[in-house]
Amino acid sequence: MAGWGDDPVLDELRTLISEDGWTPVAVKETREVDTVTVEKDGERRELTSDHIAFHRFVEGIREDYRL
Repeated sequence: MAGWGDDPVLDELRTLISEDGWTPVAVKETREVDTVTVEKDGERRELTSDHIAFHRFVEGIREDYRL
């Protein structure tokens, strides 16, 4: 996992969920990276990162959205 610095993928994911109305529908965690699939109006996007902060955020998404 990458360090604690800024992660643009995490910033994008937060914006999609909190401001743009996208909903997390799937989470895939591996030893190397985490991937979150979000959906809005039938469109899906996958965001993937190896950043530790992204991983921590994904843990919260798993709980909040029961994924």
